[in-house]
Amino acid sequence: MKWMKVNMKPFMALFMAMNAALVLWSSSAVASLESPQQEVERITTDLLATFEKNIGNYKKQGDVGVDLFIAEVDRQLSPVVAFNSIAKGVMGKYSRRVSAEQLDQFTRVFKSSLINFYGKALLKLDDTQLTIESVKAVPESVLKDYEAGKARLIPVDMSVRTSTTSVALSYSMVYMDDRWKLRNIIVDGINIGIQFRNQFADAMNKHGDVQYVIDNWTKIMEGNAASEKKS
Repeated sequence: MKWMKVNMKPFMALFMAMNAALVLWSSSAVASLESPQQEVERITTDLLATFEKNIGNYKKQGDVGVDLFIAEVDRQLSPVVAFNSIAKGVMGKYSRRVSAEQLDQFTRVFKSSLINFYGKALLKLDDTQLTIESVKAVPESVLKDYEAGKARLIPVDMSVRTSTTSVALSYSMVYMDDRWKLRNIIVDGINIGIQFRNQFADAMNKHGDVQYVIDNWTKIMEGNAASEKKS
């Protein structure tokens, strides 16, 4: 399978910082939620400021700093990303062929490998100048469609600028556990959820054993990361 080449550097930084940002607290029902624009912008700005303030210290501490940083990333992402839903989507049709225990195992493996991969990648970035250019308000009609069950996800579109380029982002949000959580991300037109799903399907075509793919998912991810780096 020929993989699409994607400039992952801005995505790596934005994925980790922005994922944790896109959580909208609400004590009322989904129907009463207004556009998430201001809340997304406020929390994102705070998180980007925290990242820029601490990234230097993490880099100076070597392996200890890496572990501390990944632990911080885990702390931020765990409550705000729908890892179980994402993992099921990544497995695609194979999620219907596995046991509940296998699905739980893959969710844990997927979450751990993703946080480690992107946490380490983020630490390697020299470009920490990330600013929000724009955040589009979610139309009331979209929220009403979601409330009525006519839509599975709510898109939150924004543009973020690094020191060298502008990146268009679209976050797919789902309301679960009494809060909005991140379900997927599209970066400059590249659907990251589909990329991971294709990766899982490719591994299944190659190995033909879902338990093997689950057990070795971290190595599979690292292998594709290495291929991306060499290409």
